[in-house]
Amino acid sequence: MTAQPSTTDVLSAALDVREAARHAVQGTGGAEAVLTALSAVIDHDHASLSRWDPLLRRHVTLAGSYPAGTTRYIETRLHDDPAFALIRHAPGTTSWWHDVPVPVRGASTGFQEVLEPLGVQDGVAQCLFSADGRYVGILNISTTRTRCDQPAVRAVMTLLGECLAAVADPLAGHRSPGPGGSGHTCVVLLPDTEAAEGPVPVAVSGEPLPGLTEAGSPLVVLLRQTAARRTLPTTVLVPYRQRMLELHLTRQGNRTVVLCRTVARPAALSPRELEVLAELTQGRTNREIADRLYVSPRTVATHIEHILAKLDVPNRVAAAGRAVAWGLEPAP
Repeated sequence: MTAQPSTTDVLSAALDVREAARHAVQGTGGAEAVLTALSAVIDHDHASLSRWDPLLRRHVTLAGSYPAGTTRYIETRLHDDPAFALIRHAPGTTSWWHDVPVPVRGASTGFQEVLEPLGVQDGVAQCLFSADGRYVGILNISTTRTRCDQPAVRAVMTLLGECLAAVADPLAGHRSPGPGGSGHTCVVLLPDTEAAEGPVPVAVSGEPLPGLTEAGSPLVVLLRQTAARRTLPTTVLVPYRQRMLELHLTRQGNRTVVLCRTVARPAALSPRELEVLAELTQGRTNREIADRLYVSPRTVATHIEHILAKLDVPNRVAAAGRAVAWGLEPAP
């Protein structure tokens, strides 16, 4: 019989887990190292750390040691299991297998067809949430030994939830480095491909602005074009429906993470002046700008005069250069 680790040993192992998680978030380590460190907290037979993918609507394994069939179950069927519904909303979001009520065990495909054939006697399923309340993934640990939940282990697993969530969070490390915006903020995942039945942009944080999660909308088309022609990460400013949007784009696998927030209009420019200035970055003439904005060339000329005065620059080329430095893009 294996001796249980002391409280001191458990706490020391927990610090190692936090350090491994920090490296994973920073990209200097992997999720495998996190599970290895966790083995000193709970001596397990199988474990997996999975991310909830809001585009695919399924879990994706970051690291794991379960058999292939069990891993497929966690990825594609766990979120429909009655036991998952229980642990997903359980206080503290950490559930030990022997605490799950017998009726739920009986109704759970995971218990009946996956865990019991593996000889699992105990373990933990820990739902992981970001600081802003998003469900980001799940930690599953299984052991063929009974009762691995000594008090120190229970306490430590709850405390480790935050750092484990950071490893699973698809937004970790993808926040804009700039100063805070003024008003609306949301984050959207933009898939690389846009098929008729494929994944559409999905908001993962905050309430999206109209057009941000609509496949084929002008704003989404602009985002795809920006992601394709610019080196990411990048930040662009876009005048959109009387608002000034700051869009910070970063890469994550086969999708683009877009942090969108409304910001103050630079240089006290009006919404229409910003639209005209953005068109200047494309080298368009007054007539071309007028046709695109449905105004007269004379109106465009007046806006350009105001722009030059507010920016204190001598000509439209200098104004366009200032706009390019801001990352200003024409409105979609």
